[in-house]
Amino acid sequence: MSWTPDAQALEQLRQIFRATLSSNNQERNLANDALRQAKEQPEIENYLLTLLVVDESTKSDVRAAAGVNLKNSILRQHRGTPLPDRQFIKENVIKGLLSSDKMVRNITGNVITSLFSIYGLPGWPQALPQLIELAKGESSQNFITEVAAMSALSKICEDSYLSLDVEYNGERPLNYMIQNFLELTRHPHNGQIRASAIHCITQFIPLKSQSFLVHLDVFLINLFELANDSNSEVRKNICTAFAQILEYRPDKLMPHLDGIINYCLHLIQDKDEEVALEACEFILVLSTSPDIENDKKGFAPRLKLIIPIVLEKMAYSEEEIFFIRLQDEKDNAEIEDRDEDIKPQNAKSKDIQSSNGSKKKQIEYDSDDEDEDDDDELSQWSLRKCSASTLEVLSSNFPAEVLEIALPVLQEKIVSNEWQIREAAILAFGAISQSCIELSRDKLPTLVPFLVDRLQDDEPRVRQITCWTLSTFASWIAEEAHAGGEYANYYQPTFQSIVTCSLDRKKVVQEAACSALSSFIEESDISLIQFYIGPLLEHFAKCFGTYQRKNLIILYDCVQTLVEKAGYENLSSDPELINKLLPPLLAKWHSLQDNDNDLWPLLECMASVAATLKELFAPYAVPVYERAINILSNCIQIEIQTQTDPTIEVPEKDFVVTSLDLIDGLIQGFGSHSVDLIQQSRSNLMELVLLCFEDQYPDVRQSAYALLGDIGIFAIDIARPHLSSIFISIGNEINNRSYATIAVYHNAIWALGELVLRLEYIEMKNYLSNLVDLIIPILNAPDTQQAVLETAAVCLGRMGINGGAEIIAPKLIDFIVQWCSHMIYFSENEEKSTSFQGMLTIINANPDQGFGGLTNKKGQKNLALFITCIGNYMEPPEDLQNTFHQFLTSYRSLVGEQIWQTEIMVSIDEETRQTLSHVYGV
Repeated sequence: MSWTPDAQALEQLRQIFRATLSSNNQERNLANDALRQAKEQPEIENYLLTLLVVDESTKSDVRAAAGVNLKNSILRQHRGTPLPDRQFIKENVIKGLLSSDKMVRNITGNVITSLFSIYGLPGWPQALPQLIELAKGESSQNFITEVAAMSALSKICEDSYLSLDVEYNGERPLNYMIQNFLELTRHPHNGQIRASAIHCITQFIPLKSQSFLVHLDVFLINLFELANDSNSEVRKNICTAFAQILEYRPDKLMPHLDGIINYCLHLIQDKDEEVALEACEFILVLSTSPDIENDKKGFAPRLKLIIPIVLEKMAYSEEEIFFIRLQDEKDNAEIEDRDEDIKPQNAKSKDIQSSNGSKKKQIEYDSDDEDEDDDDELSQWSLRKCSASTLEVLSSNFPAEVLEIALPVLQEKIVSNEWQIREAAILAFGAISQSCIELSRDKLPTLVPFLVDRLQDDEPRVRQITCWTLSTFASWIAEEAHAGGEYANYYQPTFQSIVTCSLDRKKVVQEAACSALSSFIEESDISLIQFYIGPLLEHFAKCFGTYQRKNLIILYDCVQTLVEKAGYENLSSDPELINKLLPPLLAKWHSLQDNDNDLWPLLECMASVAATLKELFAPYAVPVYERAINILSNCIQIEIQTQTDPTIEVPEKDFVVTSLDLIDGLIQGFGSHSVDLIQQSRSNLMELVLLCFEDQYPDVRQSAYALLGDIGIFAIDIARPHLSSIFISIGNEINNRSYATIAVYHNAIWALGELVLRLEYIEMKNYLSNLVDLIIPILNAPDTQQAVLETAAVCLGRMGINGGAEIIAPKLIDFIVQWCSHMIYFSENEEKSTSFQGMLTIINANPDQGFGGLTNKKGQKNLALFITCIGNYMEPPEDLQNTFHQFLTSYRSLVGEQIWQTEIMVSIDEETRQTLSHVYGV
């Protein structure tokens, strides 16, 4: 070796590591302190490597600890700082793969992967040839070494596949690698090596690199020859490879599709669960493939093979049933939830309606799974869930064909004496529910009552899945009832049965029933549930007295759904309703400490209740507001303290998010009266909100800007002393926007629009020009989400109302086309009318050049587009309609009759022209 360790120093480090693994706390703490000091030494990494790969006499746990520390030291390398040479490590680390100790080999593989991720080919060109040489057994006849080298190569291909598709010294190393991996897929003695070689090649399929594509046909031949390999990992990786090729080079797979489908359908029944799942994944990927979409007629006959097997695999496996039985022992309603039974909950950003109906928090990315098992073993992605997803996708793409094949099978399975078979059939009906609603309405009158009866099934999991499946038919059941259809009488017994089920003796059934109840409330017209409001609130009170902690989260959401559906008008009609609604909520409110995570969903629920009840919530407003502001203030203060004292634990951000949302709900509910509520508090709300604008967590900023918007609407005077900081924060948020912060800067733009609508020009003139320059690029960006585009258009228009027109008018030509395209079909509400009022003021500030010049084709085209927007505004407020009339008359005179008729009106569609003539006489 080019470097030699000091024997005494090596022994000292060896002793330190032994002590760090001691069961004695004091000895371990002293050793960790000594280790921290040792890490400051310049050659520490060389010593760590020596312990890992050379020191055969040392125990495995010490060598592994040294290896983990070496890996962490390598990964701590900061970007932008020069990389250390580490030549000794690069020359010797691969020797660790020759060790007879499995733990040493595994840790060495991790070190190699980390090292290569930093240095890559240019910094460590010897790594790949050495690993491939070891994997091929050219320098060792030891299978465990070959497997260890192949494992390291697998990790490198996973982590660094992009950086490997490059030229180096005039060659493409990937050519060499692919050729060797293809050889290794035919390794005669070791299935693990064959499996790893397939895995390595699969990593490069998405690149569509020539280095791979020239070998694709050979790779496919190898996969076909390995199809019946005795190694399960090989069979699994073959399915993965097929799925990748299907996605990126389907043309290569289509000629062999029937054989591959039959192969994967065979493997779905493999005794190895991972193989079966990967085979099912291929069928799922195939179901979503554009090639199938484009050749539905050709693919449809294959469904006769696919559907029965998919249906069969939707039943719980024996292992899953074992875990279900274990869970059922602790699932009785009276048994308290343990902390470990409750997954970490995150506050969800709900859609919160502003006073004019616009949505401030509408950008959500989460979706619900169809089967919400919460036990760790049952909540994992599984063959059952993959099969259900496949059935759902296929029934969406081939509704008639899937129903024809599935219905006879399901009608038999749903009455099976084996509970897991009938449970799977009920799940399947839920997966194909949309197809059933569209094409098999004649079956629903029989199916729905049968499902209602299954809510009495002896097996809890059958009752659970029946609740979910009935919720998928909620739209049909509610539609029939609302329209007075032939089966309108199904609503009451179905709804009532789910209500009853929400007090089931099993917690999993309670959860599913409560979720289904929310779905029915959401899908039902208010006329259908008016009668149930009082009884439901009484029922919820019983649930509050029965539910354990986890199901309370679902219950809060259900209460919130009912309150929002019922609305102020229905809840205020009977004082007794408030007396039924609030006491159980307030009882939970008082029973929870400010630092209790169970408070988050309650805060969300209270936000909605306060916003809906308005002045009816007045008796409780002050203490609720004070508690919310205290939680918010304490969280912020503690986080500030953590900046100087790292031993202090940072509060969960969801306390901040839900506190902001509750304050927002109170402001929405109390409107202009919320000023009194805010001012009577000892804490300065706006100062706290400004601190939230600087928070690194997007969810906090999202809620803070939503709150700012409502402060702008209802309590603008609260914001006035802080306008400079507010505008700077909004500008920074927009300027630093990214895909991850869409919801945040969307709310910031919305809030800005509410502020400029109500502020005097003098209050915002110093910031207006810069803010306009930030928003115009958003409006013009091709990849901006539609909701953001509309909000940006509204905001730009509103900026022209209170004196900003002179600043914006010269920039109108930069965004008028995009503004019109987003406002023409925008909902006709207060946002639209104020934006048009502002835009007319902006145009009038520069009538000759605002559209780009009225004597050229571009300007005339832009004018015609704006007039088209006017013609498609069906019911503008009277004052706006008068302004439209003045605008049209003025511009007709300005451009002259000939240009008006031959250049402007001729560009507008006939229907719009008729509207303009009828309403405005032009």
